[in-house]
Amino acid sequence: MNSYYTKSITNLARRGGASALKGCKKELRPQFREYGTRSDLDSPFDHLPKRNKSWFNWKVSSVFLAFGAFMAYNETLFDYYEKFTDSGILDELLPVKLEYEMKNLPIYQKLAFSKSGDKWVKLNSWENLDRNVLDSTNEALKTKTQEEYKAPSLHTHTLAKPGGILVKPAIFHNIETDEGVSIIHVGHRLCGYPFIVHGGIIATILNETFKRNASLSSKMSSNLKDDYKVENLTISYKFPSFANQFLIVKTRRKEGANDDDKFITLESVVESQKGQVLVKSEALLHDTGRATKRAKKSSWLPF
Repeated sequence: MNSYYTKSITNLARRGGASALKGCKKELRPQFREYGTRSDLDSPFDHLPKRNKSWFNWKVSSVFLAFGAFMAYNETLFDYYEKFTDSGILDELLPVKLEYEMKNLPIYQKLAFSKSGDKWVKLNSWENLDRNVLDSTNEALKTKTQEEYKAPSLHTHTLAKPGGILVKPAIFHNIETDEGVSIIHVGHRLCGYPFIVHGGIIATILNETFKRNASLSSKMSSNLKDDYKVENLTISYKFPSFANQFLIVKTRRKEGANDDDKFITLESVVESQKGQVLVKSEALLHDTGRATKRAKKSSWLPF
């Protein structure tokens, strides 16, 4: 390098590094950039833009800190939420109101009063149902009397209270396509976060829906719900499921690689009563025959 440029660059570095380049001649800048000469005093932080205002505001931060501490110890919001969702005093007309609201849903009206060509059949409860109810023969309709239908379950006993699943879900099944639609009301007691139904409750509803639709499917031989075991369950939560509304669970069969007379693959979509997609799910179910074995074993008991 030319000694003239070397001395000039050295003097510029001593005077302030890169900041001194602003006042140097234009002919010196290309040489300095080409060889990338820096001195020990030239800091990369000198090139950062300077902030005129501080990013931290003590006044605003102090106000929010005091407000957060007050709400944490006072629990005013939680008290209001508890009063709003209190179901201790049951309104005797609440089940009637919910039944009326459910029967006036557009999807209920569409399936309950479907066209003559649509093979939709309405079922009244989760339990005590079998495919005999769906038979179009003239034989007398029969229902199962096994012990599995008599024992209290999570959804027919524990959750069947104000704030839970107060009214019996309405279930529609299509005889020809094996599609199913369940309409279920979820209350505030089923929430994890305030006003949002717990993900475990959604999984329970899907688990019961899958097993019920498998037992009603014309492809499967067993019509007992507890014969079926959910081998694999995949749930994708698309949007929060808010409480105190009706959830619409639409289920249909999906072709699976492992499907045979003992396995079936089903998929479900959970929608709000306004039609918004909340959850998508898929399950592989296995007909274990455990309920059938228990029923046969109990029928041979001498007492």
